[in-house]
Amino acid sequence: MSNLTPSEIVETLANISKEIDETTVELADLDEAQVRARQEYKRAYAESFLRTDGSMDVRRYTAELATSDLVLAYEIAEQKHRACVAHLKALRDRLEVGRSIGALVRLEWQA
Repeated sequence: MSNLTPSEIVETLANISKEIDETTVELADLDEAQVRARQEYKRAYAESFLRTDGSMDVRRYTAELATSDLVLAYEIAEQKHRACVAHLKALRDRLEVGRSIGALVRLEWQA
């Protein structure tokens, strides 16, 4: 800790805050992509299900096969969203740690 100066801590905290802002914008974009992927999958599933003749099982399995790529795209969009949320949480944790270190460094510099 003694190698850090207050100005270095301020710079680091400012960089983390900037990254939080950027990640928040990214999260909003990923949230929209997730919603769009889900709706695209649901619409395609319903269309395939309704176009297919046969028993309920045949219709369901046909719709699942027809939309398997869309399900994958939706699940990947969900995973990207979860990863971004986790990254944002990690950034906020780093910011809190930085604030704690900053307080300790200020005390050390005052001594």
